Amino acid sequence: MNTTNSVGDSSFDYSALNKKADSKTSAMADQQETFLKLLVKQLQSQDPMNPMDNAQMTSQIAQINTVTGIEKLNEAMTNLLSAYGSSQSMQAAALIGKQVMAPQSSFEFDPEKKLEAGVTVPSDVSQVAVAIINKDGKVVDEMSGSVKPGEFLPFEWDGSLSDGTKAEAGTYYIVAKGINGEGKEVALTVNGWQQVKSVEFAKDGVQVNLASGSKVGFDTIQQVM
Repeated sequence: MNTTNSVGDSSFDYSALNKKADSKTSAMADQQETFLKLLVKQLQSQDPMNPMDNAQMTSQIAQINTVTGIEKLNEAMTNLLSAYGSSQSMQAAALIGKQVMAPQSSFEFDPEKKLEAGVTVPSDVSQVAVAIINKDGKVVDEMSGSVKPGEFLPFEWDGSLSDGTKAEAGTYYIVAKGINGEGKEVALTVNGWQQVKSVEFAKDGVQVNLASGSKVGFDTIQQVM
């Protein structure tokens, strides 16, 4: 039977856990040491009557400092992104079982209550038009107006039609379009309330699985109920 090392087993080599990090630090230190040795050798070998220009020496020292600074900056950014990813994963896990406002195209309308939805408005869009379409592809209601660029636009539909009647219960589709700064028409994302069933921690980011069967990115969630 296979056994695993216990916490107190002295045969386990804990130093192996830090070998990767130590090798990175050692490589950076070796690079600096090599540069300084070359610089000292250059100073020792220079012609006393024609010494190295101070500006040239300062430039070389600045170069190695720049390389070292970039290495440290990259390491800091990697640690920051790792911490952000962990934080995002914890936030996503807390959504399980809750209702969220996420991308959705079809809605089940109940005449006894209002249909709630929302439009994601890009930062370059200030005019939005929304169309509600029945299962036969007919536009049953429309709304439009000016909006604040980059602001999430929530709205409700009570099923009232232009002829004064009430829309029947069933499946409806909502399509939204906007006019950007160049005067071009662009399709906008429509969102609806959906329950979160589970979350996935993928390489390309946190994915949220919804009760409707769709999967959306965690960064597309607009509101949480």
